Amino acid sequence: MPQYKVIAGTFHVKGFEPDGDSIRFQAINPANWDFFNWPTELDKIGKKKQLRVESIDAMETHYAGYHQPRPFAIAALESLLELLGIRSVVYSIGVTQIVDASDAKPGFIASAAIDRFGRPVSYLFPKDAPLKDGTVLDSSELPVEESVNFDLAREGLVYPTFYTTTDRVFAEKFRSVISRARKTKRGIWSIDRTSDFSLWDVRTLQEDILILPKLFRRLIGFIDCYADYDKLEDYMRKQRDNLVLWDGTKKRSLADLMSFSGRRIQMKTPVEDILFAPK
Repeated sequence: MPQYKVIAGTFHVKGFEPDGDSIRFQAINPANWDFFNWPTELDKIGKKKQLRVESIDAMETHYAGYHQPRPFAIAALESLLELLGIRSVVYSIGVTQIVDASDAKPGFIASAAIDRFGRPVSYLFPKDAPLKDGTVLDSSELPVEESVNFDLAREGLVYPTFYTTTDRVFAEKFRSVISRARKTKRGIWSIDRTSDFSLWDVRTLQEDILILPKLFRRLIGFIDCYADYDKLEDYMRKQRDNLVLWDGTKKRSLADLMSFSGRRIQMKTPVEDILFAPK
């Protein structure tokens, strides 16, 4: 059972480029970072650490020069900030950076590991969460339902995105709340098109449809490299996603879950049933 280190600190966005599932965090007691195996000493001693927010994936506000439909991408970001007490946000002209905000708000993270980029894979909690700095909790003790991650999923503001390293106890709780949000067509689930859409051009992805951000990033990678859409299926099949479905079935790529017919793409497997291999 994973062990989660609880760390008290402050959340920071001013001068950075957060989105609905990423933010910077500075620990009050830097010694808490000793819990993790850091890839380099530099990552260990860095002050404001980029977090990877666990179990969710928000629509992209900026990715390789592209974005998903901005009203929904910004809604996830601003809800994240609101839940952490960060207000008075001023964006850059391109809406890619926060140039001013009342940040440095106190709160907690709970993390069991860091990823290969040195980002603590974390559940985020506001300052009034029933947590204590420096404690180590397991899945039965950490109140994940009070996390910001869970709130965003419950309100239908983000997609679920699980990895093979995601705690199955917590993933099951997220799957349950996502199922309810989908059935009641809450938030993005009223207009999600991941299961069936037609890809006409990059505008389709940026302005017209809401799809799983990981799929959006794959399609942007294709559009950046190819003009012939007949090559899309081959391109997608070459991506080594190394998936595991909730029932244990293994798949090499998202393409193994998809069907292609001209510009029409269908993926009937619910996104909450997919576990991605960490990269």
